[in-house]
Order: sequence, then C-alpha cells, then structure tokens
Amino acid sequence: MTILDAIIGTMTPLIPAIIGGSMVKLLAMLLLMTGVAGETSSTYVLLNTIGDASFFFLPILVAVSASKKFGTNTYLAVAIAGLMVHPAFMDLMAKAAEGQAVTLAMIPITSVKYTYTIIPAIVMAWLLRYIEAGVDRITPVVMKNFLKPMLILLVGAVIAISLVGPMGVWLGNGISAVVYGIHGKLGWLAVAIVGAIWPLLVMTGMHRVFTPTIVTTIAETGSEAMVMPSEIGANMSLGGASLAVAMKTKNRELRQTALAAASSALIAGITEPALYGVAIRLKRPMIASVITGFIAGAVAGLAGLASHSMAAPGLFTSVQFIDKDNPTSILWIAAVMAISVVVSFALTLIIGFEDIPVEDDEADMTNDGSVKLMAPMTGMAKGLHDVADEVFSKGLLGKGMAIDPEDGKVVSPIAGTVTTVFPTKHAIGLTDDNGVEVLIHVGIDTVSLNGEPFTAKVAAGDRVAVGDELLEADLDAIKAAGLPTTTMVVITNSDQF
Repeated sequence: MTILDAIIGTMTPLIPAIIGGSMVKLLAMLLLMTGVAGETSSTYVLLNTIGDASFFFLPILVAVSASKKFGTNTYLAVAIAGLMVHPAFMDLMAKAAEGQAVTLAMIPITSVKYTYTIIPAIVMAWLLRYIEAGVDRITPVVMKNFLKPMLILLVGAVIAISLVGPMGVWLGNGISAVVYGIHGKLGWLAVAIVGAIWPLLVMTGMHRVFTPTIVTTIAETGSEAMVMPSEIGANMSLGGASLAVAMKTKNRELRQTALAAASSALIAGITEPALYGVAIRLKRPMIASVITGFIAGAVAGLAGLASHSMAAPGLFTSVQFIDKDNPTSILWIAAVMAISVVVSFALTLIIGFEDIPVEDDEADMTNDGSVKLMAPMTGMAKGLHDVADEVFSKGLLGKGMAIDPEDGKVVSPIAGTVTTVFPTKHAIGLTDDNGVEVLIHVGIDTVSLNGEPFTAKVAAGDRVAVGDELLEADLDAIKAAGLPTTTMVVITNSDQF
C-alpha cells in the first residue's frame, strides 16, 4: 500500500466534515462582516467553534478513518489521538515550548502542537497493527482481556508523543512548505498552472493529493491561496464549454447531457458530468477548458484570491473566497467566474468539436423495439437513488441501476464496441449496435485508487459480445481502502430509450 494511497484513502471520508466545518466558519465570518453578529457575541463564538471543531479535533477524525483503512482497533487509535489534543497534554506542550523539561519517565517529550494535524494520526494507525500483533504474542492468554489493551495503549502513546508525533508534524510542515514555497516563488503562475491541469488531475484522482495540505493551511492560517483559487477557473470552464456544446450540437441527447453537466458545474461545482459526459467524450472542449483554466488561474492569482473553505468552487460556494478585509475581493471573484465561462464558451465554439451525427440520434428515437442488457456483475441490484454519490443518485449521467457485487468479475452487458477505458480502469464505456451508451463504474470514489485494484481485459475500440469479460476488480482491496464496491450501470443516453 503506497503512502499516497494511505493519505487519499484516509482523507476522502473526512471531506464532508471538513467542508461542513469550513462553511460554518465562513457563515460566522459573513455575519461578522455584515455586522449581524459582533466578534464577542455568543452567536459568533459558537458558530466559529462549531466550524472549527472538525479542524481542532482533526487527529481524532483521522484516527477513525485511518484505523478503518489499515484494519486496526478504532477505539485504541482514537484514544492515542485523543491524548494529543487532551487539555492537560496541551498544557504540558505549552510549558515545553517555554523551555520547561517534559519527560515520560526518562524519555524527553518534544513540544509539538497536534491540533489541526493529519500525518501523526495516519502513521500511528498504521503502526498500531504491528503494535497490536507484537503485544498479542507476548501477552499471556489469561491476562489478554486487561493487559493487552493496556500495553497497546502505553506503547502506542509513548511512540506517538516521543517519536511519530514530532516527526509527522515536521513532515507535514515540510510538505506544506514545499507546495507553498513553489507558490511563493512562482506567484500567480503557480495558480495558473494548477488551474490548467486540474481536470487532468481529477481524471486520475491525483487531485486528492492536495487535500491534507489545503486542510492544514486553512486550519492554521484561515485561508488557502494556491489550489482552491485555481479550481474556480477549472470548474467554471467545464461549465462554459458544456454550454457551448449544448448551443452548437444538433444532437438532442448530447444537448440535454451538456445542459445538465453545465448546470452541475456552474451552480454546485460538481464537474464529473461535464468532464466525463462532454469534455473527454468530445475531446476538443477539454482543450478549451485547459486553456481557460490557465487564464482564469492567472487572474485569480494576480488578484490574490484565497479560500476560507474547501468546498468545490461554484456559484453558491463562491462566498468562500470573500476576504472580510478586502471588499474588492467580491468583484475579483465575479470577474474570474465570468472570464472562466465566457472564454471557455468562446474557445469551444472557435475550436469546435466533432458532433455526434443527428442521423444516429434520430434512428435511436424511432427504434420501437426494447433493448435488453445483461447484468455486468453478480450481486444484489438496487436503485441509483440509493447510491451515496450525487452524480449518480441524482441521475446527472443518466438513468440506470446499481449492484452490490459478490465478486469482482465485470462482463459486457451488451454486444457492441468498447468506447472508453478510463486511465484508472475503474470505469468502462460501451456502445451497442442500437446506439445504447452504457457506463459501468465500479465502486464509489475508486478513481482515487489510481487503477491498483483493477485489471482491464479490453481496450478502447474492441468489439465485445454479451458476457465477454471487461475487467477484474479486487473487491477486497477496494474495501480495505475504505470505499464502497457498489457498481453503477448507467445508460448515458437514457432519454432515447
């Protein structure tokens, strides 16, 4: 298991709590800016505290997620992480920072502030499985019930606060220093570059790499000024490109898909429908998005925009970039969003794209016969509305069904052509001889696994028959990463059938 996989697998389940907390803090800031609540009022203090709780106790949240990732005892992991943010321990760390010696027996304890940190809890959850195994071997059977958990807690706590904790914090600070050192050297250019490559990072799941750094930076400084501002242009440009496709295409199904994708990207900052349903599908709109992402990122960088949350930038979440000390930030936010939409829209019209032929679309609409699809996996069927992913549950990619699989073998539900095998091999697109476009997406958020649990058996352009094997998924590896194995089967042009 790679370090990157460990960080991504641990942080992904925490994103709702982190976004929720940061948005509540943002609400408190807006009330303060508008004079609705004073800085010393109980309303402001309570709202700010509610929002800050996810960050302050981040080591505990990380311990829960990481323990599930590594298969260790969650409660022991939480107990060790809880020590790091215990008021008495924090008081000792404050005294150590002032020069007072703090020791555990004869072991010196370095002064470190663990609130808002991530890496120490991840490393300790990983080490805990070895500590548990070691203690289990040396503990007498008759004493395991009480001696084993006591020894695990003692050994784990000592290692955490004397070795792993300080090293983890230093490593985390080092990574942040490198990332934002680049920003300090390149300035607006760094924001522009990230804005250009962001859709490509999302395609491979590599965008999750930035999550720990963003969280730590917002927690410690209150804002993040490189990655989040770059996402404005990346998200809005995909929306603008989709709008251009919707206006220019003569294909009714593509127009409906593009309009839905544009709405999702522009309003909510959810770009997967635009990315997979329009940009990658038609290729040239992706070029327009990359160019626009660079331009909009440059403007955002020059304007000095910074985010106080890590919600996906969209129309409703743009308030996270408002700077209470700089009222003109509102104008810059509006300018960046407008540039993103207008430039990507115009570039898509100028560059053009290969439209899906109208004849095929009309032939599909006049087909009165039914089309039968074989289930691509063995398991329990359920409705898309039960899937814990808004892109699928809200039908943004089309209608379909979901399967909780019993094994990892994925076969073709149709006779037709393989149109797409995603780089991370977690999803495959097919088109049958009647024009039915089928997307099979194995697992939720499995793009973050970078293809490791998947083995593709086909390539784009291959002809397949019903029942031909498409890919093999290691369901145990997906579950070990803390991700659901639920597989979605979606007809992306379902309006035609």
